[in-house]
Amino acid sequence: MATSLSPYSDQHVPLHLAGRRIWCRFAGTPENPPLLLLHGEWQSSAVFTPYFELLSRHYYVVAPDILGHGFSSKPAERSAYTISAWVEDLASLCCSTLDLDDIHVVAVGRFGMCVLDALQWHVALAERLRAFTILPFPHSYPFSLLTRLGSSDVEESYEAALELTSLFLPLFPQECAQERASGELLSQIRLVHPQASAELCHLVEYMETEYMRWGKPLMILQTLKDLSCLVTQSDERPVSSQEQDLIALTAPFSLPEISG
Repeated sequence: MATSLSPYSDQHVPLHLAGRRIWCRFAGTPENPPLLLLHGEWQSSAVFTPYFELLSRHYYVVAPDILGHGFSSKPAERSAYTISAWVEDLASLCCSTLDLDDIHVVAVGRFGMCVLDALQWHVALAERLRAFTILPFPHSYPFSLLTRLGSSDVEESYEAALELTSLFLPLFPQECAQERASGELLSQIRLVHPQASAELCHLVEYMETEYMRWGKPLMILQTLKDLSCLVTQSDERPVSSQEQDLIALTAPFSLPEISG
């Protein structure tokens, strides 16, 4: 590790810019291949925590709250909430602070995919990326909903957050308690800084990620439960019958490696 930070405990990680800190969740050991989990729009790394135990069997899991989200710093200046700024933060975390290499990246939602797309063009970080997994949302957001979400009227903004929460629920396996999942998603949406939310509105309405041009292996998932495939396809331990049933039910569509 490049710093004296504990590689095992969830903690705030200082960034290259004074006063900014990224809240990061860890699982597994640094000797395992690194797995960087990028949450989607109006979310946080908390969406991945139910899957840490499974993923940590084979990976060193690193799941940050991107700046402006969750428990990470929320600067007042709007310049902190751009794709380039978010990518620089992740590059600082992965390269300078944690010194990760041969990284498998999981990106959720259009926001996660936009960040992932930009990561591949970052001079210092691009060569450290190994493979990609994406979980795209199968729906679009009404622009009226996004406008209401950024309203200064607290009640209107809250009602829009409730509506947005209902759109996120299909990410969660059906066996999860929907009331609990709804409450957790709503709390994550309400934690996003208004300036970050404004940038997200722009991204999800106007940006399309051209992920077909990527030059590394790509896997597409349908729900968060499909993260189990990342372990079972490379884990040498015996797979239980229960896990085999899970794999059969959640096998994602995979694209072949794309030549550069």
